Amino acid sequence: MTNPDPIWWGILFALLSCTSYTAAAVAQRHLATRIDGPLTGGGRLGMLLRHPLWWVSLLFNGGRAGFQVAAVSNAPLTVVQPLGVMVLVFGIPLSARVGGRRVRRSEWLGAALTVVSLGALLSVAVTSGTGGVLDDDGSLVVGGGTTVLLLATAWAAGRVPSARWRSYLLAGAAGVAFGISSATTKTAVAVIAADGVAGLLHPSTLATPVIAVLGLLLSQAAYQGMDLGAPLGITIFANPAAATLVGIGFMGESYAGGWAGAAVALVSALVAAQGIRLLTVTPRTAEDGRVPAAE
Repeated sequence: MTNPDPIWWGILFALLSCTSYTAAAVAQRHLATRIDGPLTGGGRLGMLLRHPLWWVSLLFNGGRAGFQVAAVSNAPLTVVQPLGVMVLVFGIPLSARVGGRRVRRSEWLGAALTVVSLGALLSVAVTSGTGGVLDDDGSLVVGGGTTVLLLATAWAAGRVPSARWRSYLLAGAAGVAFGISSATTKTAVAVIAADGVAGLLHPSTLATPVIAVLGLLLSQAAYQGMDLGAPLGITIFANPAAATLVGIGFMGESYAGGWAGAAVALVSALVAAQGIRLLTVTPRTAEDGRVPAAE
């Protein structure tokens, strides 16, 4: 009997990562309802760290990270990251159940549009084999640039008056953080395996925990004033998009879409925007089912 292709192990671990991520996201959303005011306003980090739900979410996120390491060690980023859409499929009904409400038909439609558009978007960026890793210069550029981008986004989001748009901005940044951390994690695993203890000082190894923690804090802040659907939809859309861009630009993975692929990407982005609009549920609408007024 032949051993299974490593890519199938990558897919299995990716699905297990999705399951852990779903539980973590629901815990984070539940925690967001217990903290008054946006986390970007400052002074609330201590309250967050003292709450048991934060540590529950960290436990599940730890599982997500562990399974993600195993996934990207066996399959390319452009195979692993698209499977993150399953978090949206699992998370919306679970979050609604925890919140004591039913999932609206518009939410199911929004989830379907987001999942289909993401699948179409990533179908134009394909690779073979297990893909490469970041080199030293690429690790510095990607790790350092991402850290600066995330911190700048958090600062800017704290100055956005609309809770909805603040959530969108923070969720997008969280997705970028998770996508980039997959690339740096894949590199760190390879470097440590090759260089041993010396690999702990590689730029990707040092950048991974920083970017991952920033991603957790950004995603937690994104749930302030919003239900799970829209911020989670944005996060899982930005996650594989960022990972794919890094995989293609820095890790030797290939783009096979051409101009037709660019057109598909544009249409997919527009469809995803409509899907995310349908997923937008504020705490008020979660209780009475009404659609919020535009901000």
